[in-house]
Amino acid sequence: MLMRLLNKLLLFTLLLIFYIMFSGSLSELTVISGVVISATLALVFDGIIIKRELRLKDLHKILYLLEYLCVYLYYEARAHAKMVRLILGRSSYIKSCVIRLNVNLSSEYGRAFLASSITNTPGTLTLHLDEGRGIMYVHWLAMTSLDPEVARREIMGKLHDLTLKIFG
Repeated sequence: MLMRLLNKLLLFTLLLIFYIMFSGSLSELTVISGVVISATLALVFDGIIIKRELRLKDLHKILYLLEYLCVYLYYEARAHAKMVRLILGRSSYIKSCVIRLNVNLSSEYGRAFLASSITNTPGTLTLHLDEGRGIMYVHWLAMTSLDPEVARREIMGKLHDLTLKIFG
């Protein structure tokens, strides 16, 4: 019972942090609406989002999630800068391709999390995820290499490894 309450509290805290971050404001109205929305979502979706009671050893996964957020924001900024250079640059030549990447994530959440991160990064779009074979097809707007390992490093970077640590 106490652990379920801690799960709800953790979910509430994470939702509130993301709500305030994405609203970009720390006004009274933002905090109050964030508390109400986060509490409602935590109460309603706790059993769906968190399937089991969290344990102390799950704390390292939360730390990996924070590292993931920092790495993702860095990749996001880097991709935006690359797209700006591509759009405003003198060369109108764009080398795009659809590339196949191997993804060895056993968790459905992990695969969806990684695919969403790739899609939300400018210049890349996850087209298809073949869960049975562990393959992801990605449209890559600013291709630098057709070598799968180079493409994997360029598109996913550390995100795949961090997703593996978070979701397994």
